[in-house]
Amino acid sequence: MWTDPGKLRRVSLVCLLLTLWVSQATGYFELQLISVENPNGQLLNGDCCDAEKSAAEGHCGADECDTYFRVCLKEYQTEVTTNGPCTYGSETTKVIGGNTFQFKGGQKTGQNRNNDAGKITIPFQFSWPRAYTVIVEAWDRDNGTHNDELLIERSIYKGMINPGEDKQPVEYKSSVASIEYTIRVRCDEHYYGSKCNKVCRPRDDYFGHYVCDQFGNRDCMEGWTGPDCKIAICKQGCSPSHGTCNSPGECKCNYGWQGPLCDECLPYPGCVHGTCTEPWQCTCEKNWGGLLCDKDLNYCGTNRPCKNGGTCMNTEPDEYNCACPDGYSGKNCEIAEHACVSNPCANGGTCHEVPSGFECHCPAGWSGPTCAKDTDECASSPCAQGGTCIDMENGFECLCPPQWTGKTCQIDVNECAGKPCLNAYSCKNLIGGYHCACFRGWVGQNCDVNMNSCHGQCQNGGTCKDVSRGYQCVCQPGFVGRHCEVQRNRCSSSPCKNGGRCHALLDGFMCECLQGFTGNTCEVQNDPCSPNPCQNKAQCHGRSGDFYCSCPDDYEGKTCSELKDHCKTNHCQGNAASGPKVWHISSNVCGPHGRCISLPAGNFSCSCDPGFTSTYCHENINDCASSPCKNGGTCIDGINSFKCFCPDGWNGSLCDVDVNECSRDPCQNGGRCVDLLNDFYCNCVDNWKGKTCHSRESQCDSTTCSNGGTCYDHGDSFLCSCPSGWGGSTCNTAKNSTCDSGPCENGGTCVGGGDTFTCICKDGWKGPTCAQNVDDCNPHPCYNGGLCVDGINWFRCECAPGFAGPDCRINIDECQSSPCADGSTCIDEINGYRCVCPPGHTGPRCQDFIGLGKSCRHAGLQFPHGSRWEEECNSCQCVNGNVRCSKVRCGRRPCILPRVQPPPPDSNPPSCPGGHECVEHQFLTCFSPPCRQWGVCSTPDPPTPLHTRCEPNSGYLDNSCAHITLIFKKDKVPQGTTVENICSELRYLPVTRTLAEERALLILCDLSYSTSDAVEVAMDGRSKDGDCGLIQKAAGAITGALSKRHNSSVILAVMEVKVEMLVECPPVGYLVPVLCVVFSVLWIFCIVVCVWWTRKRKKERERASRSEETTVNNQLEPLRSNNKDNRDKDIQYECKKLMSPSDRSCDGAEGEEDGEREAEDDQERAPQRCSGAPPQDRGITLCLHP
Repeated sequence: MWTDPGKLRRVSLVCLLLTLWVSQATGYFELQLISVENPNGQLLNGDCCDAEKSAAEGHCGADECDTYFRVCLKEYQTEVTTNGPCTYGSETTKVIGGNTFQFKGGQKTGQNRNNDAGKITIPFQFSWPRAYTVIVEAWDRDNGTHNDELLIERSIYKGMINPGEDKQPVEYKSSVASIEYTIRVRCDEHYYGSKCNKVCRPRDDYFGHYVCDQFGNRDCMEGWTGPDCKIAICKQGCSPSHGTCNSPGECKCNYGWQGPLCDECLPYPGCVHGTCTEPWQCTCEKNWGGLLCDKDLNYCGTNRPCKNGGTCMNTEPDEYNCACPDGYSGKNCEIAEHACVSNPCANGGTCHEVPSGFECHCPAGWSGPTCAKDTDECASSPCAQGGTCIDMENGFECLCPPQWTGKTCQIDVNECAGKPCLNAYSCKNLIGGYHCACFRGWVGQNCDVNMNSCHGQCQNGGTCKDVSRGYQCVCQPGFVGRHCEVQRNRCSSSPCKNGGRCHALLDGFMCECLQGFTGNTCEVQNDPCSPNPCQNKAQCHGRSGDFYCSCPDDYEGKTCSELKDHCKTNHCQGNAASGPKVWHISSNVCGPHGRCISLPAGNFSCSCDPGFTSTYCHENINDCASSPCKNGGTCIDGINSFKCFCPDGWNGSLCDVDVNECSRDPCQNGGRCVDLLNDFYCNCVDNWKGKTCHSRESQCDSTTCSNGGTCYDHGDSFLCSCPSGWGGSTCNTAKNSTCDSGPCENGGTCVGGGDTFTCICKDGWKGPTCAQNVDDCNPHPCYNGGLCVDGINWFRCECAPGFAGPDCRINIDECQSSPCADGSTCIDEINGYRCVCPPGHTGPRCQDFIGLGKSCRHAGLQFPHGSRWEEECNSCQCVNGNVRCSKVRCGRRPCILPRVQPPPPDSNPPSCPGGHECVEHQFLTCFSPPCRQWGVCSTPDPPTPLHTRCEPNSGYLDNSCAHITLIFKKDKVPQGTTVENICSELRYLPVTRTLAEERALLILCDLSYSTSDAVEVAMDGRSKDGDCGLIQKAAGAITGALSKRHNSSVILAVMEVKVEMLVECPPVGYLVPVLCVVFSVLWIFCIVVCVWWTRKRKKERERASRSEETTVNNQLEPLRSNNKDNRDKDIQYECKKLMSPSDRSCDGAEGEEDGEREAEDDQERAPQRCSGAPPQDRGITLCLHP
């Protein structure tokens, strides 16, 4: 096999290799044999390897096969051919085994073998194509011959693999033999990428200074920058215009400049008291003149030569005279004629007058010209043996270690006096210590440790316990012995199952399980799909020791966890017939620091570069937020970095390194330099004076005080009087800064220098003080009429309805979801779709079957049965010759006045329908000025007047009235928006038409009186039955529609929605009338019972009175009168008992009438004998009863 097929095949091979050689690449294909099993020692054709007989005749014998391998690597083939050239390469091994052998862990059954013996490597010099086919053949070598009759087994495997360290396992089994091996692809050194075609060689020479990361990207070495890492980073603070460097950290000055940072100009040669801003200048300082600024014009002010209160007078340049006060004389008034009169000597010193003034003789412990300096008695280190010296007035005190005592810690302490030895024969005092002679069995400095105790006896973490005869060690798991010194072998019991390999550990064992098994003892068989590792509802497919996830369209990756990046562009245009379609999205919405990631439904997100954040990657992460610069340093924010500008006296990347001003050895004549903050001080010796110990005469000279300060000589010291704005011992520290007032706005960083400052602005701002916002919408980045919203270093496109994407270039295909019913045709439109229905169907999606019917004629037009159309803010439908329209009160439509603001030729401003024109309206309410361009569409007839109590800001609520308050984010509302525009947006919502199909709906708007930046909307939906549930449904539906995403800029600016309506509807029914009837019947019944009871009691009393005997007529009248009174009281009592107070109507008058009526009835019923005398008084006739 694999013989030369001729010139034609060689030409084909060359063409294929040229096709693969896209770019320089190199790597190798590695195949690692794991095991080969040929138990019968036979060939693929059934014969024995080294015998004349066939395997079918019996056992092949003890002589094994001489097995070697041939590997052929070629392009991916759907139908693999074993002959033909090995396009990618081939390799043949020597004889590496017999019938059965393994390569695992460097061992083969029966003998040791190097693992490399089973490794087969095929190098390649082209871009790795990922897809491949590998043919692995096992052959038996017989006297150097090679033919198809000696083939033991052939394994064919094809697939895809990326370069890396992971290996793909392959297992092949047949009736003759089984082969197990792994494969992987690795790039050679300096080659990277998924195709091994990215070259990166680290270097450190003239052509670059960089190393390579794991992805093959160049990473500049420290101190280098630039695309090729050839630009050296100069010393921090090195002037970019006056300094250069060839290697990192340098700062070489250009001609005419000097200083560590090349920011100091060289003055004119010989210039003494002058400065420069450009090289070779000599600008004189204050009070100095001359060509070289060496003439002191104010010697008195500069040097202050007159002492002891003398008055200095300038006579000429560099000359002066001193007018001395009484008691002093000399050129500088330095001679005191009676110096001791003022008692200048302190601390008991004795003053003696001398020709030069006075001299103090100091007592013990004091020194100095005026005996003011305390002598340091500790300077000679008098305390011995490590004692600490404490300086005191005219003496010292030593704090001694515990072993020593005395004035200077020279006397040894007797430690044995405190009896420190516990179990010892004796204690011996030593110099600086002691020694204990211990009893037998005791050790330690104080003889306090028992040798038979647990101290340090147990090993390997064992725990020691004291027992009666010594100690006992409790060992950790895995150890035994008296001192836990013997380790046990936990693998002796073969705990690993299913072929697992046992490894003994310090505290147990570990099982190395075969592929497909897991658990502590390899007892659990793996199911790679349980639990399901695939995300985003992908289906898992198990493989041998691995799994494969079938990802949905918008996801990719091993577990379908990564969203497909459709924002990537490819220079190779893909063909839909030969491969997947390439998605091209080119947009700058993520700015220069972000990468666009495509999402479903035209959405997107931005993946930001390091150092940037926010939605559009426009915000540079403030690395200065943690205030990393110390000691007053100014932090300048960079990209994923920061830089510190240090004040004078500080250095380092964080301004945390104090500049050592003594490093230049400024002190002369043996003076000792003391480093200060941004200054130094010289301790002079041998009567040297001056800032740098350079003068014998005076402490002051022209360089002592900086920045125009005036020096005053105080004998053994000096004092600088600093001008305004400067401080410090030598006037070298600026007290104020031009940045103290915070001149930089919008987060800009101020860098001060002298009397000027510079503002370093954050991204998105510009100007001297960072007060101007950069217009990110210039030039206009939004397509298809999208509105650009400018932010701080970002912009957002508010797309016109029907368009999407970061820059509104994607036309949303509303027909993609197949919204139309079966049998209808969907036509995509801008911001919608239209369904062409078959006969007999209607509806927005042709979902309603209405059959065949009559057409309608409306507004002079003919509409077929079932068709729908829009009429202003309402929708209409023709149903069998009848027109049905929604009942929204549209009002007069807002429009743009053409003479105020002519519309651009490519725009589509709100216009009026045919036959109407845009006219001015003086009552339009402006919400976001200016609104002068708005008018309303004219109407041929005046609008019908509205009669409703449901108006905005009225507070009126009933069953059919609701109030909605829309609170806007004012800066997002487009300029020129009126309240009528907002109301028109609500009336034209699709949900509004749906709500008004059965009843009229009125929507009125006005500015809210109680809430700022808000519009109050009143909704009036009157129904015939007065049901308040309908208006509640309408308010909820419109509120839900506002919460959804819109293409309208006005609706998008709504920040909060408040709804006011009746929480519960008033109950409606027959309960109240029924209750009224029941209570009325009860009161009537009570009255009837009261009357009946009263009459019954009256009759009983009358019967009782008749049975009594009356003797005389004159006695009858009082009796009847009393009976009547009693009867009246009884009637009133019974009424009170039977009726409530509010219904009591019984009184004495009624009783009298009733009594009279009863008497008349009785007279009629019974025979009576009456006197003939006429009735007297109240006409009462006295009758005598027999």
